Amino acid sequence: MMSSWKVSLGVGFVLGSILASAVWNRNPGPSQEEYELLLHKNAVLAEKQQVLQESFEELETQKALELEKAFEQLTGKQAELEQQKADYEEQLAQLKQQQKKLVVTKKKLDTKVVELETATEKQQVVLSHSKELYQQQLLLQKQVAKAEADVKKAKRVAEDFKKPCDEFKSGTSWNWVSQADCDKYDAKIKAVADEEAQLTALKTELEALNQKIEVNLPKK
Repeated sequence: MMSSWKVSLGVGFVLGSILASAVWNRNPGPSQEEYELLLHKNAVLAEKQQVLQESFEELETQKALELEKAFEQLTGKQAELEQQKADYEEQLAQLKQQQKKLVVTKKKLDTKVVELETATEKQQVVLSHSKELYQQQLLLQKQVAKAEADVKKAKRVAEDFKKPCDEFKSGTSWNWVSQADCDKYDAKIKAVADEEAQLTALKTELEALNQKIEVNLPKK
């Protein structure tokens, strides 16, 4: 799923780069043929991005269905344990009427009932805990995807301010550039660093959660 996000976001980045390049390199503007070619490329990339987005949504749906199936299996197991518990308790009630003859059997059934009660309680905890963990995982995955998109966007914005700053530093520009352009560029670079730090923190949190799920939840 993570690779699908990266491909989708990569397409968006390429699209942004093409549009940015068209703006920066106009002299003074693209010809009609170049403009139509750019629109065609834009449409093709937008279509590819839509296909990737639909693929990502299908994967999310598949993941949700898999989780629902897992929850149903756990619920079915709990019902099975409850039925076994009821069966043993019924046998125990019958054995109480013959207590003098079946003392040993009664003790064994008592022990089995306790074991089943413990197993049922553990199963209930697993159902509740697994649902909570998977919900947290899905939320973090969405937050990571958004953070990656924010980083890409911040880098594109910073790139827009890089050229005038470089021109100012070279001292050979004919444009109206100044130290303010470099100050703006520095601010955008800091924004990129902030977004990347947020992305790193989210990825670290998601990795820790994935490890927690791997350790604590039962395998199918």
